[in-house]
Amino acid sequence: MKFTPRTIALTGLKLVLMGILLALVLRQVHWYDVETVTAMGERRLAPGLASIIQEINSQYYVLAVIGILSSLVACALRWQRVLTLLGLTFRRSEVLKLVFVGDFFNNFLLGSLGGDAVKVFLAVRQRSQKGVILASIFADRLIGLIGLTTHAAIMLIILVVQGSISGRSLWLPVAPIVVVVSGLAGGGILLFSTRLQRLLRIDALASRLPFSDQIRQGGEALRLLFGKPGPLVSVFALTFCCQACSIGAVAFLGLSLNLGVPVSTYLLSAPIVFILSAVPITPGGIGVLEELCQLYFAAAGNPNKVLVLALLIRLTILLCSLPGIVAFWSYGRPEVAEIRSGVER
Repeated sequence: MKFTPRTIALTGLKLVLMGILLALVLRQVHWYDVETVTAMGERRLAPGLASIIQEINSQYYVLAVIGILSSLVACALRWQRVLTLLGLTFRRSEVLKLVFVGDFFNNFLLGSLGGDAVKVFLAVRQRSQKGVILASIFADRLIGLIGLTTHAAIMLIILVVQGSISGRSLWLPVAPIVVVVSGLAGGGILLFSTRLQRLLRIDALASRLPFSDQIRQGGEALRLLFGKPGPLVSVFALTFCCQACSIGAVAFLGLSLNLGVPVSTYLLSAPIVFILSAVPITPGGIGVLEELCQLYFAAAGNPNKVLVLALLIRLTILLCSLPGIVAFWSYGRPEVAEIRSGVER
């Protein structure tokens, strides 16, 4: 694998940008306890980072780790089911290995490749249906997005009916849900409406793009997959398990910090935070997750604890992705060098 000046410059720029963003995040942390005086003259002690970490409930944290690991296993089972519905045969152990490798690269890779690129390269080796495999990964992500949005929407409806949320606080979850639902609806119409595709000259545009054959195969695979709702029931059942584990993990992290917000806040806010933090605004999403947690978990009334929650979410996800590096190097050193070179190409 050759390191060109352009690659070195881009990697260096991303490292600098990540360092700046990380510094901005850490500046918001109160490292030591701070005493404040209210307008009524009452003295209150706001715990600093050191005190918060010392008070973390280890039992809840272990449950959070189990939740994240369980969500990765459920994601692997879901992707295997999607591959099966598309006519591709993958061993369960192979899919699980690919999911952990992809998760590791999503969290640790600083370049422009990403975990999905590594998953694609490893999955398509010695297989001819590259477009279908690409479509399976895209479909897997899409189904996860649909599941998270549905989960948040159902929870929002329940809270509105109960009268637990109203006024300005209602628009905070409503806005992203409406945007995502509109995008999904528009994408679905475009995928299945041949008339609209002809009107927009989608085929002509796609033919000018690189990998046009793979794009065409991918479109056909997506229509095949989403055109049969019956078999998708098991896929969405696995999606529910995956998301229940990941949302539960956030709730356990909040409980480990004694954040002091109701369970309904985690059930509504965690899916929205996951959706929005997946948008690649900054390298590694640094700063985005932290600000979203401050926004959606403001009911805790302790910004320092909320910031620690965001850092714990990131740290726990990184910790749970570590098996991916073991799985990656299990391919053997010569093959790893070939993989890295192939992924770049």
